Amino acid sequence: MRIPHLTRAVTTVVAVVATTATVLAAPAHAATGGAQADVQRQVDQVVAGHPGAQQTGSGTVRFADGVELTIPAAGSTAGVCDAGAYCFFQWDDYEGRKLTFRDCGPTGLWQYLTDYGFGNYTTSWQNYTDHTVVVYDQATAPPTHLWTENPGAESTYVGPSVDNKADSFQTYCG
Repeated sequence: MRIPHLTRAVTTVVAVVATTATVLAAPAHAATGGAQADVQRQVDQVVAGHPGAQQTGSGTVRFADGVELTIPAAGSTAGVCDAGAYCFFQWDDYEGRKLTFRDCGPTGLWQYLTDYGFGNYTTSWQNYTDHTVVVYDQATAPPTHLWTENPGAESTYVGPSVDNKADSFQTYCG
């Protein structure tokens, strides 16, 4: 024996549950897709603006000289610096974009963060090499020494007086 009003009630409950599940799941999926799409747009801009740069992974660009830029999705991190590398981070506590270097020069190798769109964007750093990295602000004459990255050292925050002022550095092989 069928009870029409019970059948309609069960059908209505099933429809509401299915709709609710779809609505709740959609924003999470859309947010993930949106964040990844934003990262890809940023990667495409970097590659287009730097001849020889190539995308090597999701949110990762390798420049022609081997320097690597990591662009994390919103709410995630670029990760710590690898052993044998020294890194500059966009924000404090190693958050935001990460620019990774591995090279040095016996009498000091000059490099410019501006070449990678990273000038005046460093707030924290890690140096997991045997190299010494001396960081400068080229906007002053003569250039101002901001800080020195000793081998094996790191800084979660460079401090208010030098935050987002780094635009060049000199690396001495250790």
